[in-house]
Amino acid sequence: MKFIFGPVPSRRLGLSLGIDILPAKTCNMNCIYCELGRGKRTYSKAPYSPPWQEIVSEIEEYISLSSHQKFDFLTFTASGEPTLHPDLEKLILTAKKLTGKPVTVLTNSSTVTDPRVRRTLGLADVVLPSLDTANQATFQKINRPHSSIKIQRIIEGLAILRKEMTGQMWLEILFVKDINDTLDELLALRQAIDTIRPHKIQLNTVARPPAENWARPVSSKTMEEIRSFLGERAQVVIDFKAQMDKPDGLILESELVDTLRRRPLSQKDIETLFGRYSKTRMLLSSLLKKGVIEEKMILGERFYSALPKD
Repeated sequence: MKFIFGPVPSRRLGLSLGIDILPAKTCNMNCIYCELGRGKRTYSKAPYSPPWQEIVSEIEEYISLSSHQKFDFLTFTASGEPTLHPDLEKLILTAKKLTGKPVTVLTNSSTVTDPRVRRTLGLADVVLPSLDTANQATFQKINRPHSSIKIQRIIEGLAILRKEMTGQMWLEILFVKDINDTLDELLALRQAIDTIRPHKIQLNTVARPPAENWARPVSSKTMEEIRSFLGERAQVVIDFKAQMDKPDGLILESELVDTLRRRPLSQKDIETLFGRYSKTRMLLSSLLKKGVIEEKMILGERFYSALPKD
């Protein structure tokens, strides 16, 4: 499918049916830890947005299939920043009617300064905004935003969104070693959190091949110390370990490659999505030899991702 991927195991949402609503790297940031790689530029507006009717048609097609996999959340995301799609409001409202499932939106928080975007995000059951720092200099280093984006305005926008929305706000903070894990950074973040008042604070670190090789994860010990420092609403995000009830059978090459094109997967992820790893080993080996996918090691774990098409 063109827009739908998964359901994929999510460390925050269980099994998440992803809806990728923008072309690759259509983003107003160029984060050093991005699993989609380094962007060539940042955008203040999406240069192209797929018509919302096409995305809805694919959702309808998916849920009409008797063999469609169960999922816990329908998640609007993008190979970039989903709030840059001008018809996100229509997509959220229609998806809720079609699926009856809770809808969540992943966002880098950059557009919450816009009242229209806040109204749109307020329609979601859960909003998962990111805030990796409360300092502009660190913001520019870790998130590399479009020049028009300022971190203090984001914090103010998130605080307003939290007051206006009826759903949940789960604030994600991703820590990169020696960049946003210092005491000064944590003090500024705690002050920002007190202003925003999210329902949950979800702490993460580099767990997939990042855009920049020098973007390194913090240790589990440091993550626990940070969790304690930020208070009772904070939790360290843990890898999703539940196994899907997926029947044995033929693994379609196109299905695997399409999923790997959306996001890198570890061996554990592949086991969860496609069954026992022994059943996928030959297919992965074949795709590697063909140059369709590549593998990388990070923290001793092997990840696979699809190579760009020629």
